[in-house]
Amino acid sequence: MAKRKLTHQQRRRVEGKNRNKKLDKPNANSTSQLGEEQPGLVITSFGKRVLVEDIHGEHFSCAIRQHLGKLVAGDQVIWQTDLEDKTGVVVQLQPRTHELSRPGFRGQTRMIAANIDFIGIVMPVVPGIHPDMIDRYLVAAKQLDIPAVIIINKVDLLETDDDWQAVAALLEPYDALGIELIPASTISNEGLQTLQEFMEDKNSVFVGPSGAGKSSLINALIPDLDIRVGQLSESTGLGKHTTTNSILYHLARPAANNDELMATGNLIDSPGIRQFSPSPCELSELESYYPDFAPYLGHCKYKNCSHTIEPHCAIREAVDNDKIALSRYQSFQRLLEEFKTATNPAT
Repeated sequence: MAKRKLTHQQRRRVEGKNRNKKLDKPNANSTSQLGEEQPGLVITSFGKRVLVEDIHGEHFSCAIRQHLGKLVAGDQVIWQTDLEDKTGVVVQLQPRTHELSRPGFRGQTRMIAANIDFIGIVMPVVPGIHPDMIDRYLVAAKQLDIPAVIIINKVDLLETDDDWQAVAALLEPYDALGIELIPASTISNEGLQTLQEFMEDKNSVFVGPSGAGKSSLINALIPDLDIRVGQLSESTGLGKHTTTNSILYHLARPAANNDELMATGNLIDSPGIRQFSPSPCELSELESYYPDFAPYLGHCKYKNCSHTIEPHCAIREAVDNDKIALSRYQSFQRLLEEFKTATNPAT
């Protein structure tokens, strides 16, 4: 029987896998070929490797010591260069702060970004704003104890007063809570300067559903993004649109003399997802993440009230009296049910 020939694309895949295996598993004498340990910043992860930026802003494709686990954009690491080529090995993960993650497959947690201190929740007026997803990200921000703003994107598509009023009605509960609402448009540039001010000197992450326009916003905030994406693609060996992992970009703005750009922070672009869920927690903890519930907690007839079917529930009475938005109450109940399932999967 004649041997089946590999296509050109199949040969490239095999060669790429073999090349990565050699890079991922240094030989026994590899320690003598590595440079001194130095600090680095993870820009993105791809396959079993990460792109690390050194203190001079240069990028290196690095293998990861197996005991370190998954690394993500924003991680601070200790790494060593391979003296033979522009690669390296990450040997230590620095302690993380404020990890943003989401449930993955088979109950596993999938990290989105690390060491963040600001969340921008991007919600588009088209195809539509989803209060349930806003509430989920707000709960995650409360769990991390970091500020969050709601970015109402594509407001240039609101053509009439009725359109604006419909959006305002959806967002009224968040306005009442004092959460910053930033109308934004990459067409009119509305809100871009406000966003830059919020993100200055911070590690920010943009989150939201697919189609929210996060990429367009980032393009507007980082004018040379196409050049940077091309450089990342060259460094990782991947195509420009093949990665589904978070990527960290450095923000910049004109200096005082307007002749050069000054870095003012970092922005992590996260993949759009259909559904997000914060870390499961107990009822009492989840209640505390809904500040609009606070005036009514402790006033239910039953001490362990779940605010579902129990009589004389102060939370449900507040909803009936328009003191708590129905959408907020419904998102609370959905999360509560999800958390019960997560902690007691057999029930």
